[in-house]
Amino acid sequence: MKKAIFFLLGILAVSCNKKEPTTQSDLPFFFFDQIDYYHKTISDDTINAIIQKQNKSRKEQGLLQIIKGKVPVSTLDTLFINNMEILAFEKETLPKNLNTKISHLFSLRTVEKPNYPACEKVYRTILVFRNKNKVIGIAKISFDCGLNSIVGARYDANQFGQSGEYKELQQILSKLKKQTH
Repeated sequence: MKKAIFFLLGILAVSCNKKEPTTQSDLPFFFFDQIDYYHKTISDDTINAIIQKQNKSRKEQGLLQIIKGKVPVSTLDTLFINNMEILAFEKETLPKNLNTKISHLFSLRTVEKPNYPACEKVYRTILVFRNKNKVIGIAKISFDCGLNSIVGARYDANQFGQSGEYKELQQILSKLKKQTH
């Protein structure tokens, strides 16, 4: 009888220590409470005309650094946010009821055969993730090209978009634009 009780207690102890396996979708890039959504409607022809100009204005240089370049390089580099407002990017704060869905999209995933398009990226969509009003992450998205530049992620974000995230994110943001316009 004692052996049976010890055996059952042992099984109970082992089963209590087992944790449910977490999936990679449970590993979000950011812990946030607010998302600011910036977007710029600008044609490829306009961008190319700016690129080809010999003497670019400061605004044109700033625009190119944001939509084509590597700005920002860290979450501390927040000057570009003010610059986006100066450069007439449209800004919307996403409704908080979208936070869970967006968090799921911006989570670690493993892709067996990643596909990286070879096209000219233009980041017309920029999401600024905040927690208690502090910038904790930035995602620049090129929907046309299927590429991104993500800063501040807790995990490697190189495979973001390889599992249909671009399409889902674009649908969410398109619905939001229709509701606000």
